[in-house]
Amino acid sequence: MEESFSASDAATGEEVEMDLPRNEVLTDAEVGCSDLPVVNATSPDVGIYIARPSSLLRSLDDITDGLLDQDQETLSERVAILEKKVQLQGDEIVCLKSALADVIRKLNQVQESGKVLQNNILPSKPAFKSASRRGEKKAVHLSPVESIHSAPHRSTTPPARTSPSHKANNANLKKWSSLSTTTELNDGNVKPFRAKPVYYGKLPSLSINLYGSASCLSSNRLPACPSRKLKSKTTEQKYCAGSPTRAEKAKPPPQTLSDFKKWFQPSSKEPFWNLDEGYLKIYLRGRPINLYAPSNVTDFSTTKTVEPPSEKLQLEWVYGYRGRDCRSNLHYLPTGEIVYFIAATVVLYNVEEEMQRHYLGHTDDVKCLTVHPDKIRIATGQVAGHDRREGRRKNVTFAESQTGIEDHQAQNLAALKIQRKRMPLSQTLPHIRIWESVRLTTLMVIGIGDFERAVCCLSFSKLDGGQHLVAVDEANEHVISVWDISKEKAHKVTETKSSTETVLSAEFHPSEKNTIVTCGKSHISFWTLESGALTKKMGIFDKHEKPKYILCLAFADNGDVLSGDSNGNIFVWCKGGNRISQAILGAHEGGVFSLCVLKNGLLLSGGGKDRRIVEWDGNSYKQTGNLTEIPEQFGPVRTLSQGKGNLILVGTTRNCILQGTVYLKFNPIVQGHTDELWALYPHPTQNQFLTCGYDKHVYLWDSLSHTVVWSKEVNESAHCCCFHPDGHLVVIGTQTGRWLVLDLTTREIITTHCDGSEQIECVRFSPDGNFLAVGSRDNSIYIHHVSESGSKYSRIGKCTGHSSFITHIDWSVNSQYIQSNSGDYEVLFWTASTCKQLISPNAIRELEWQTSTCTLTFNLAGIWPEGADGTDINASCRSNSVKQLAATADDFGKVNLYKYPCSQPSAKSHTYGGHSSHVTNVAFLHDDSRLISVGGKDMAILEWSVI
Repeated sequence: MEESFSASDAATGEEVEMDLPRNEVLTDAEVGCSDLPVVNATSPDVGIYIARPSSLLRSLDDITDGLLDQDQETLSERVAILEKKVQLQGDEIVCLKSALADVIRKLNQVQESGKVLQNNILPSKPAFKSASRRGEKKAVHLSPVESIHSAPHRSTTPPARTSPSHKANNANLKKWSSLSTTTELNDGNVKPFRAKPVYYGKLPSLSINLYGSASCLSSNRLPACPSRKLKSKTTEQKYCAGSPTRAEKAKPPPQTLSDFKKWFQPSSKEPFWNLDEGYLKIYLRGRPINLYAPSNVTDFSTTKTVEPPSEKLQLEWVYGYRGRDCRSNLHYLPTGEIVYFIAATVVLYNVEEEMQRHYLGHTDDVKCLTVHPDKIRIATGQVAGHDRREGRRKNVTFAESQTGIEDHQAQNLAALKIQRKRMPLSQTLPHIRIWESVRLTTLMVIGIGDFERAVCCLSFSKLDGGQHLVAVDEANEHVISVWDISKEKAHKVTETKSSTETVLSAEFHPSEKNTIVTCGKSHISFWTLESGALTKKMGIFDKHEKPKYILCLAFADNGDVLSGDSNGNIFVWCKGGNRISQAILGAHEGGVFSLCVLKNGLLLSGGGKDRRIVEWDGNSYKQTGNLTEIPEQFGPVRTLSQGKGNLILVGTTRNCILQGTVYLKFNPIVQGHTDELWALYPHPTQNQFLTCGYDKHVYLWDSLSHTVVWSKEVNESAHCCCFHPDGHLVVIGTQTGRWLVLDLTTREIITTHCDGSEQIECVRFSPDGNFLAVGSRDNSIYIHHVSESGSKYSRIGKCTGHSSFITHIDWSVNSQYIQSNSGDYEVLFWTASTCKQLISPNAIRELEWQTSTCTLTFNLAGIWPEGADGTDINASCRSNSVKQLAATADDFGKVNLYKYPCSQPSAKSHTYGGHSSHVTNVAFLHDDSRLISVGGKDMAILEWSVI
């Protein structure tokens, strides 16, 4: 057995181990000193001896003397080598400092001159909208190396990096090229020195020659504008009017590596007013944009506070209904109103008095609705909030809602803070609101943090006076929960997993206490609430084929449960049981979408595919012979409800509400779009406005009667529209690159043209009606000459220069010039007759614009809050006559009202909800009496009175 001892070599500082036989371990007495060190030597020539103290000490002295003699012989040589290395490293550090200083100097020169050489431009896309909002295709342009002198189409604002995803952003973190220079060593030999690559997250990727040129490998371009000659010590350089001024670049070049890192830290992103050049620099997502002020602006301060306007908005009317994907959401109240919902708004509509009231307590899409037995209280459930950046539903846990922390990249934190300032995260979680329909006040909010994704089904209990509420969410297990609402604060009685399949309906039985019936995909379940727990019995179909979906439920006067399924059958389930007592096979061609038991005991069934409403005897379940068919233009039946007297209310899958009887004709009382909506334009002389959407339908609305003047199907998904100044025709831009000219009198298409093969983003007539500008997703603006009262169009040319898709276009009052915005935050100006870009700031300042739909202009700089990016504001408009109001549509589902001009950074505004999706467009009517806003995915049209 051996033991190991270790000691330090005096010469090398390393440790070695010695193995001693266990029976030869020395004691303190034998050694003579308890703390005498045991020595190891690393030299193979030195032996290891364990001896008595005297011999051990002699051995140690001999070893030490030998090592010291050996080291002294080489010490002078080693010190000389080390001194030489230190001096070489010092020279290299000095050279590195010089190289880095030269890099910074060249970067400053590039910024000053606007010279960006585009070698190997990285493909990029604008992060303006998700694919579902602005179309799928994103244009990518690879440009050759250009000189600033040969690039008249350069942007007056630096484009944003246009990567649509974090992955793409990470891919753009390119390495800086190594820096080559030379270093003269102390021995006179010249050796090349190569600096190590340095990584900086979002800096432009540059290839730099310290003694020659610089080329940019990034897609970010610097502004090009009229240049001035500036004298330098070495060369004469061009100066761009939109580039940073001396005050902005007053920082001296860093002299050390630590200073270099600090120098490259993000600087202040506060708005900056350049007095000499007369422009305001703002930052969108950290990117600088120069907005040139009009010539009449001589004194400007970025710290001035602008209050919101004295005018306000009041929601007057809501157009549309959510019937496409919701059920049992149409009810008649004793007040003579019908209650339904669209977007985040619950509408109470009195048809006879032609008046609406609105409950605006929800923060996102309302998904379900039920009326209390007292006919006063109403419960509505909403979905989880949208992910603003990707258009997807949030699915956060309650813990995340408490901390407000989600997994966002650092570049999205500023935008996330803005979103949370506007709406607490807890309010974006799915929940239930119980409110009373007289004063429209919220009584209680239930289930924040208890539901997942959305609340899809609601029902009040009947026999106990509505003391309980059943709810089903859209979690994977579709959790069913029962809530006691009899006290001031509701509490959850119980919850359990309902089904892994979709649940479409949940209802308290009206004549059996504590009985709940649910149905959905491939199931119908009968629940009993006992002792605070739910027990389930599955419905048994026996000899009948099990349908793929049980679509709807109703309760007969005798307590039977009635179900309609996707096979077109109606099954009768006897009271208290879970088996079929009677079957009505083939009641409809296609599915039975709705069942309704009327006050007189008759049963109505509504079909999907056949669009028929059939009347049945409530006892024998035989047809009475009365039936009707809904016109195809309104779509299949979604829900049936008892209206006033003998009237029947019908909600359809095409978002319409009809009123009538099976004996008489059904008439539409509510109509709306059925797909994403972007196109909106007010009539130039009347209180009307036109909308068209991806559902291929065009509607002309009257804002006074709140009705559809006419509608037309155009067989193509429409994205934008514009009235001719005379108001007799309208141009409609589609997703295929085609644009149509529609006559308002005959409602016929006069002519069809095609500009490119990508989506038409915006169309605008000049104020005199002689020109039409068509902004395309292919990054170009097509200019057409208009003749023969708008029936003939001839292309003049194409404005090319934007590096991303066109978003907005405005004409000057004299119909000679155009200003345009693009998806990567560019602001460009054009001469319409020549399609050439205006690059003189002085010429730009003197122009007066007919409209103000471009969101990036000096007069609208204040609509961008701190930390915003270019996707936050989708549209803007200005009042027509007085020109003192501006309105914006944002990605948070809000409509904002500002004073105009709104050039002060972060101006205050009045903010209004009602939409649930991103608000895609806003427009004042011709007399400024009303403002119209349209939602994207929510398909809602909201009419606001200006008061």
